[in-house]
Amino acid sequence: MRLDFSDMPIRKRAFSEKPMTFCDPEPKNFLSAILDVGAIETGNPLAREHWQTAQLGNLIKHAAERSTFWRQRIGAGKLSGVTLSSLPILERGTVMKQIVEEGPLLRSSDRIAVNNSSTSGSSGVPVKFFASGMNARYNHVRSAAQYFLEGRDLKLNRLQIDYAPHLQKEGLKVTRSEAWLGPLSGFFGCGANKVIEYFRPDIKLFREELERDPIGYLVTAQWTMETLYQSIDLFALKRAGLCMWISVADAVDPSFREALMSHGVSIRSTYSSQEVGPIGFECEHIPGNYHVATSNVIVEVDSDRSYRLGPHRLGRVLVTHLHSYATPFIRYDIGDLASLASECACGHLGPTLSNVYGRGKNLLKHRDGTISPFYLGASLIAKLPKFKDYRIRQTGVGTLVVEVGGRTDLNPNEQNTIINLVKKQTGKEFQVELRAIPEIDWRGRVKRLGFYNEVL
Repeated sequence: MRLDFSDMPIRKRAFSEKPMTFCDPEPKNFLSAILDVGAIETGNPLAREHWQTAQLGNLIKHAAERSTFWRQRIGAGKLSGVTLSSLPILERGTVMKQIVEEGPLLRSSDRIAVNNSSTSGSSGVPVKFFASGMNARYNHVRSAAQYFLEGRDLKLNRLQIDYAPHLQKEGLKVTRSEAWLGPLSGFFGCGANKVIEYFRPDIKLFREELERDPIGYLVTAQWTMETLYQSIDLFALKRAGLCMWISVADAVDPSFREALMSHGVSIRSTYSSQEVGPIGFECEHIPGNYHVATSNVIVEVDSDRSYRLGPHRLGRVLVTHLHSYATPFIRYDIGDLASLASECACGHLGPTLSNVYGRGKNLLKHRDGTISPFYLGASLIAKLPKFKDYRIRQTGVGTLVVEVGGRTDLNPNEQNTIINLVKKQTGKEFQVELRAIPEIDWRGRVKRLGFYNEVL
């Protein structure tokens, strides 16, 4: 290891001007937290496991002391002897029961801020829960840490695009700031930050805003990119300075990934959930492999009920959030399927997830019991007849329902185009039912998934 900052864009006045002080407390503490994360996730595996075991013990002790619900789940034995695998799996409905009956497990006397949070409901079952102020701080640190762990160029701009139905009027809300590195922005020279929130925008104005500033890092969800692709040539973003797309929330369509990479755009997918924050960060060398965020979670894959995807066996992803003191998430069924290995083929000596699929998000179930990925990618969506939005649901084995929003009817040619495009991805075994409707009922969900499986 060599500690060398010669290539880092340290500002001229980065260091403190106070006597007997190297750095001011705020940037020093933030940089220290980044070093902590790096040491845990890339350092000695035995030291990491010891730290995780200690943190798990602290969380279990806290839950047992504060919650009747958790005392019943943990049992009457000595807390020091409790192993993770001995605890029952935590389902969404069960955790909602604890939240309703007991509320947050942090008290005002703990002097730790507690916030009300909730999921988007993309899984079909929205979850309201409590998070501590520490969770938000960790998420901020861990996001920044990835730029240092990969040696990314800090001088590039950062653009975040969010779908925002809460806006009071249709259009765009643009927020700018001089730098995106938080407390380290005064220490390291870094690019400007811009956030675009949108709701039914004027596409011409949207494109003008996207091209107004060099993009650098683009942070947004796959489904947002697919929505943009209907009206905006995404490869024009490359000409506008796009260097890396950081996909949040959902898996990246392989064909979409290949197209962008062929134009020199790097892709990184972040595997996370609103309940627990970061779960894994995509390997920079092996697409589709996620290095587990071991400074935040312990991940298991339950093989008792597995699914076959080609040569791979996928099991339910169970996540234990080591910092979930307000609402404990211990062995929580996140609603996804994946494979788990003890290390990555790139040489990373830490748990690694691969073949990560949302059970309801991008998997088809076939009559023979096997599953396969389903991606109606951006290039295919662009071929669909004009529409406002769409949703495809697998409602039964061999049955798909396609809802086309913003339309009251579809002519025979449009119907054939849609059915042929869908069957090209699914195979002939599926019957496709088309529904043209003025408005799709998204039930208030922020994350509007283009495909959802109601069978898995």
